[in-house]
Parts: sequence; C-alpha cells; structure tokens
Amino acid sequence: MTTRAHDLAATAPLGAPPDVDTPALLVDLDILDRNLTRMAEACRAAGIELYPHAKTHRVPELAVRQLERGANGLCVAKLGEAEAFAEAGAADILVAYPLVGAAKLERAVALAARVRLTLAVDSAIAAFALSERFARDAGRVRTMLLVDSGLGRCGVPVEDAPALAAIMARLPGIEFAGILTHEGHVYGARDRGELSTLARGAAETMRAVAAAIDAVGVTVPAVSLGSSASAAVLAEAGGPTQLRPGIYAFNDRGQVALGNARPEDCAARVLATVVSRPDATRGCLDAGSKALSSDRMSVDRDGFDGFGTIVGHPGWRIERLSEEHGWLRWAGDGMPTPLVVGDRVEVIPNHICSVFHNLGEVVALRGGAVDAVWRTIGAGASR
Repeated sequence: MTTRAHDLAATAPLGAPPDVDTPALLVDLDILDRNLTRMAEACRAAGIELYPHAKTHRVPELAVRQLERGANGLCVAKLGEAEAFAEAGAADILVAYPLVGAAKLERAVALAARVRLTLAVDSAIAAFALSERFARDAGRVRTMLLVDSGLGRCGVPVEDAPALAAIMARLPGIEFAGILTHEGHVYGARDRGELSTLARGAAETMRAVAAAIDAVGVTVPAVSLGSSASAAVLAEAGGPTQLRPGIYAFNDRGQVALGNARPEDCAARVLATVVSRPDATRGCLDAGSKALSSDRMSVDRDGFDGFGTIVGHPGWRIERLSEEHGWLRWAGDGMPTPLVVGDRVEVIPNHICSVFHNLGEVVALRGGAVDAVWRTIGAGASR
C-alpha cells in the first residue's frame, strides 16, 4: 500500500457543523469503529492479545469503546492514566513504563486492589523496590521485564535480560509475567519492505530473549510488542503473544506514509480556520503547535513534509508552526488554488497522540453531525 501526500490531500473531509469552533479535534465514529474492529479481528485470528495503548487518546469513553470492540485490556504509560481508566471500568491494565519512586508504589498497591494490574521494570533497583512494597502486604503484582529491541531508549539490553528475569522470578512480591518492548525504531523504515523486515526482526529478537530466559529456568508467559508502525505486520505474521498499538484506532499522516493506513482510514482531523492571507502564496491557520503536533515525519516519503495534510487542498503546505499559527505556503504547480480568510479546513496531523494531549477535547461525529463531546484525562494523567 503506497499513498502519496497528494492522494491524502484529495480524501473526503469528515464535515462538521458550523457551530463547532476552531481549532477542534474531530473523530469520525464510523471510521474509528471500523479501525478498532479490523485490528481486534486480526489479532484474534492470529491468537494474539490486543492491549491498545490508550495514552494515544487519554479519553475514558474511547478506552471503553476499544474494550467493547475486542481489546483484551488496556496499555498505558503512566499510573494517572491507569487510575482514570480503572475509574471508567477497565479491569485489566498494563503500565508499560518503568515504575520508580515510593509515591508511585503506594498508588500501584491501591490500584492493584481494584484491577488486574501489570507493571514493567528494566532494572534490578526498580524490581527490588516493587517486590519489597508488595511483599510488605503479603501481595504480588504481575511484572514484565522491559527489553530494548533496537530503539535504544528504555529497556534492558537483550544479553542482560535472562539474569534480570531470573532475579525477578525469585522475588517474593513479583509474579513474573513476561517480556515487553517498544520497537519504535521501525518508524525509521524507508519503505514498506524495510518496515516489514524491521518489525519481524524485533519480534525475532524478543522470541530469542524469551528462549534465553526459558533456558535459565524461568517461564515466559507473554511476549509483548508495542508500536503502531509494526502492529499490522505482526498481527499478520504472528510471533508475539500480545500487541500494544495505539494510533491504529485513528491513524494519522505518519501511518499513511508508512503504508499502514489508507486515507479513508484516518478517523481524526483537526478542524481549523484560515485567519490570514497576506499574499497569494501565504496564509495562516488558527492551529499552531498548541493544536497540531510539532513532530516531523521520521522519514520524508512522497512529499510528506511539513506539519500535516490539508484535506481538499492539494498544493498547500503547513511549512511552519508557531504556538497559535499554522504557517501556510503554496507548494503546488501553477497558481495557488483558492483559500480565503474564514475558510474552515481539516488537517490530518503528523502524529495524532500529541493532538489529543494538546487540544484536550474530542468532537465525535457520525455522518457529519456531533454525536458526543469527550474530554481527555486531566493533568494528573502525566504522573
């Protein structure tokens, strides 16, 4: 699946009532539900558990929707997210982030009494602290070992994983629940073939780590991978026992450029207004870095430069962001196409996770009409 930037710009707008003020995050529920069902069915067919990374949206209503449409549980980054989703009714939550600090351990103990909680560590220091706190109340918490499969961020090096897994398996407050990774390096793939190679390579690395841990006498109940870039490939190819994608629910410019989504699979847009047209080749939107994502594409493919695609307006490029301004520049052939002050446009952003966080509110649409308005979790979600 190869889509050029021009093809994405030519896709149909979602449409929103004129009383929806801008900038606003729009989500089409029909497209969203189709995306949720497609991934859940692919994972189910492959015998893989689906734990959507709900840090993408941080919206309780959306998390419930994912669970109702086939997800086995939720993945989050922070305890604040886990606490809010537990309050919304989620019963199985994985915190895929190293948990460090006495205050967070106290909160984890309280949360574990309410849900099936799984935590992650990548150091003996964190594992000992976790064990000591849960064992103090004669309890145990499911804990996974975070492994670096190639990104070079968090995670124990693959060669050190068996020794740390053996330590974790002996600790009284821990139930060793398996291994997990974020194979984010897959985003650097230059084409679809390389993406598939990198994704399958990460899965093979994790299978090898699991085998090495098993060789030292520790059973590995789960092998969990988590990247929207690789999820579709791995759901089809198999290998992991668990996947944790987040962006698949909505898709964005990055997923289209990678070949993971078609333009019609993009359920989320930023509605913005043209507020300035100083000359024929320039303009400004009322959506800047505080509304859109300031992330650039990891690899420039087929014209996917700038900070988003303006639906219905091929040739116009968001070339720069200020906090409150999206700087427009004509980059098409010939004379600029019409775009006047007051026009409302839909932007497919580079990275949808940042948009949910930045705008904090979702206007859910069905057939172009407002079905609901949802708020993201508040500031405490980041702790």
